[in-house]
Amino acid sequence: MKVCHIWQNFLPLEIGGLERYILTLSDYLHQQNPYMHFLLLTDKSTVPILQLQKIPKRQKFNSLEVYRLGPSLISVLRGVFLHSFHLKFKFLDKLFTIGLYREAASWRETRDVDIFHIHGIWEPQYPIIGSLLSQHFHRPLVVSLHGDVIGPPYGMSIDTAEMINLLNYANIITTFSKDILHILRELGLEHKSYLIPNFIDTKKFTRQVPAIDTHGSRIVMVSRLDAFKDPITPILAFRIVKKEVPEATFKVVGYGPLYGYLTELVRKLNLQDSVILAGKHFNVRKFLWDSDVFVATKSYITVLEAWAAGLPVVAPKFGILKEIISDNDDGILVPPGDVKQLATALIRLLKDENLRKKLVISGRQKVMKYDIRCVAQQIANIYNSL
Repeated sequence: MKVCHIWQNFLPLEIGGLERYILTLSDYLHQQNPYMHFLLLTDKSTVPILQLQKIPKRQKFNSLEVYRLGPSLISVLRGVFLHSFHLKFKFLDKLFTIGLYREAASWRETRDVDIFHIHGIWEPQYPIIGSLLSQHFHRPLVVSLHGDVIGPPYGMSIDTAEMINLLNYANIITTFSKDILHILRELGLEHKSYLIPNFIDTKKFTRQVPAIDTHGSRIVMVSRLDAFKDPITPILAFRIVKKEVPEATFKVVGYGPLYGYLTELVRKLNLQDSVILAGKHFNVRKFLWDSDVFVATKSYITVLEAWAAGLPVVAPKFGILKEIISDNDDGILVPPGDVKQLATALIRLLKDENLRKKLVISGRQKVMKYDIRCVAQQIANIYNSL
């Protein structure tokens, strides 16, 4: 069996959460069944012209073969208008999509695919390409909705006519969110929609050495630093925490558009001695293992990683987080953007060792539902059913 993942961004130096998801899933399923093979259709049309030569057309990541479509004259023109003038033209988008589809359809490797699997529908180009390939080669189509928010500026556009047509055509739709599953039911898609959680390899995040209690003074956050994730609220909350727990420290692991702003904010708040902006790291385990409390932004996977690493979690009551976290049982939920309530929750955790231990035990039990050994089999069952 050969499965073709379809995702619009998979660059060697930019492997983020969804990219790791695709790579980890492919490796695990191939190890369990060597007759199951995976390739990924992505592109390099969004890469700056001066860096194009550094990004290979084809590449292998363990068991995952990566094929990058583009670039073309159309993609270059589209990129110039988008990045230089902030303009989008529908006819350029259409030509761009058709060009990438034709290139993908011409490859021998694509003709051998048994199942096409689209990941994410934030941008329409790749869902359309996946749908066209599925129709052209008469192969089944799986669509995974990797999001828990609908509509602009950060959510999925599953309520547009274009995406509704795609979902109607798909053989199977997966989502990790009960809220999104409810919307799919309202669209009449319940018969082919499945609730399948995201996953991590819990064994990789379990501490090799038991944590040493340091009176709960070390806070950590792992997040992309952008407006949607809202990394500003935790830093503002930490200013209040610092007054109540003077020995407290805060490590911020991640990078994004707000990195420079947060650096200046830390300076203005005079927190340089206790707040560390660690930047981008692909292996965050050492930061989790060297901490006592995890503060989450609107990020699903990082909460699972924190649970597996044995950390108590404080998170915004938002989207999927409010679905998977049981308040005051395996985590503490606070209203999104509420600086004072987040600070209160953090202070409470830092000062209450028994509460920290309770949340850690419950979190470790909860995260086993999201272990790759459980979740990957559900996805394999879907592939086999098709």
